[in-house]
Amino acid sequence: MENDEGQGRVSLREVSKRAPRILQRGDSLLLDEGAAPTLNDLAGALQFALGDGRIWLNDNRMVLMQADVLGALQKQMIRDVGMDKTRVNCMRIGWQEGVKLAELVKTRFAQENLTAALAAGPRLHTLEGYAKVVTKRFEFDAKRKTYLGEFDWIDSVEGTQHFRNFGVCDCPACWMQVGVPSGYTSTLLGFPVIFREIECVAQGAARCLVIGKDVDSWGDDVPELQIFDLARDRTVREGPWNPALAIPELSAAGPSGTDPAEAIIGQSAPIQRTKRLLEKASPFSEAVLLLGEPGTGKEFFARHLHARGTTPKGPFVAVNCAALGNVSPSDADELFGPEGHIAQARGGTLFLNDVLSLGLGLQARLVAFQHDRSDRPRALRIIAATGPSPLIAMAEGRLRSDLYNLLSVLPIEVPSLRERRDDIPLLITHFLSLHRKRLRKTVQGLSGATYDLLLRYDYPGNVRELSNLIERGLIFAEAGGFIEINHMFSSLEKLPEVARAAKPHLKAATADLVDGHNSIEILEIELLRAALVETDWNVSRAARKLGLSRAKLDYRIKKFGLLRS
Repeated sequence: MENDEGQGRVSLREVSKRAPRILQRGDSLLLDEGAAPTLNDLAGALQFALGDGRIWLNDNRMVLMQADVLGALQKQMIRDVGMDKTRVNCMRIGWQEGVKLAELVKTRFAQENLTAALAAGPRLHTLEGYAKVVTKRFEFDAKRKTYLGEFDWIDSVEGTQHFRNFGVCDCPACWMQVGVPSGYTSTLLGFPVIFREIECVAQGAARCLVIGKDVDSWGDDVPELQIFDLARDRTVREGPWNPALAIPELSAAGPSGTDPAEAIIGQSAPIQRTKRLLEKASPFSEAVLLLGEPGTGKEFFARHLHARGTTPKGPFVAVNCAALGNVSPSDADELFGPEGHIAQARGGTLFLNDVLSLGLGLQARLVAFQHDRSDRPRALRIIAATGPSPLIAMAEGRLRSDLYNLLSVLPIEVPSLRERRDDIPLLITHFLSLHRKRLRKTVQGLSGATYDLLLRYDYPGNVRELSNLIERGLIFAEAGGFIEINHMFSSLEKLPEVARAAKPHLKAATADLVDGHNSIEILEIELLRAALVETDWNVSRAARKLGLSRAKLDYRIKKFGLLRS
């Protein structure tokens, strides 16, 4: 329908522009070429933590792998288990990757419409280096559960490697790559969409031709349903992703559905080692010494150990040893008296937090108490916590060696957050859910720039600092909006790495301002100015680079009086 000023008629393209969030059907031909997330937007989600050994695509850790290595891996799989099993396994791996990529778009670019989100799939496929994906056209109707799409893959890695290793193949060979759009599109639309390779470079074609259709459009023979563990009569989800109508609730429970107050959040190697040691120590009543930096959650781990120990229903008494540091040994009833902490902890656990703060006299009384209990059944378990280097404290005369030997029967190290960076995405989700429920405030999540910063920040205050930052961000963020950098970081923090962490692709000159220890407000002004200059004052593009909406960037330009020079 053409635009007609006299009768107020508008084209379908204009309707799509004005109300993208309410349309449950779409056509790639009606989508603006520059609709976010663009390839540059998606590239902004790719973070290289140089020197840290980590590459992030939003909250997913990535690795760089040579194409020849991928080809060699598939070649060996074919030799070991045969062509058919390799094809099925590769397709399943591709499906899972597609699901992950869809979750990335849903969380990081939740403000965009469904057509734009689907268009981001080929861009992500290109970004990851599998092939240059050219979208010829796709259209869908979420209500009717129909989809049709056609794409060209130019210079496909998987097909090229198969051709090099085996010569001309009699069937398409981009197995993993064809699983990716199947998982991606099915996750976003909420019903199964199957992609098949019609032509492939492994067959000698100039490029790969890929077709995607809903299951019914493929007819009766759809073996992919079994490969991807789908059923024809059920959808992948209850309905298509609709960012405008609902903000998904995050679960505060741990991976196994345990109480969030007891669950240890994390899957990294350091935290898994700590979990295993806690499990081994839990059936016994011997003393445990928790070693770790401030803010790593040593009391939390002590409570976790108590809940799984021999007296889980007994009392858990936490003692702040710093408050007893100047108490004389003869006047220590708060700890040793008839109504003191030790008496209160009988039948349970006594947790001595920051045990190095105890004076040497109190340490001697604690040694005597431990020796008095050595010949009779233990009435309580002692868990002590200290910094990561108690041996240095012994060498400096601040910790008695006999007390150390008594408390360190079972030493367990609690890793710093810098040592367990792979757990940061899980912890962000965990704390966001917990604080959102406690504060009864709904936000869509973190902006892209904020997420990037949290992945790269060093956290001198460890897990406690991350929790505090998210709590602060929730309080200061607008209801229903996104948590921005300025909501989390105030002028109290001096962050020499904020500019590089927030947007490392911005001009390096911005980082120099932060090295001068400027306040967050000054940093924000310069980040805004740098993004505007880099985009030649294209406000929409600058907003996408900064992870802001156009309206929010307009507001900040007026607020800070930014002028084009």
